[in-house]
Amino acid sequence: MKNTKEKEHYIKLIYKLTEKQEDITVSGLSKALGVTKSSVTNMLKKLVQMGWVNTAPYKSIELTTKGQQAGIEVVAKHRLIESFLVEIMGFNSDEVHLIAEELEHVDAPIFFRRVKEMLSQDRKDPHGSIIPEVDF
Repeated sequence: MKNTKEKEHYIKLIYKLTEKQEDITVSGLSKALGVTKSSVTNMLKKLVQMGWVNTAPYKSIELTTKGQQAGIEVVAKHRLIESFLVEIMGFNSDEVHLIAEELEHVDAPIFFRRVKEMLSQDRKDPHGSIIPEVDF
């Protein structure tokens, strides 16, 4: 099954909720993403097929090792892009989120390696969030 922007948005959200040690439920994902519970359930089925999440009735949704890695990668890309846009391109930190939302789905490891090389630091994004270490 192919990665898509939508799948990556789900996995990124699940990863971020895991970082905050929050319980991850269909209702919570539905509310956070502004979609119906049935849409969340359908997407979770796809993510289970991809080996990215585990689900069970009345249990929190959990990332698998493969899902954790996918989530880390999307989050790292997003935060690196935000840092690049602020530090190198001169954007204000409040202008970069939507741009990063689009660019985080680029599948070009060389691009992200070069972005990382150009930054003076790659530990925190402009909003103070830690950038996960990823070997692109």
